[in-house]
Amino acid sequence: MHVNEPNFDKIYNFEDRLVRFAGECIFFVRKLEKSYEIDYYKNQIIRSSGSSALNYGEAQGTITNKDFIFKV
Repeated sequence: MHVNEPNFDKIYNFEDRLVRFAGECIFFVRKLEKSYEIDYYKNQIIRSSGSSALNYGEAQGTITNKDFIFKV
């Protein structure tokens, strides 16, 4: 690899991006104020962002392309 050549595997690794997104969502919700309504949506954001990373990781373990498409 040359100096100016981008490393596309690292930039476009979708699984790593989903894990980072889940972590960034946690940092984001920590900055929000506390109320019953906001706490409900904060919990939902954390669960949703985390599950997308886990579901994609599970889909990576499939054997066939058809099963991968179904799980994604």
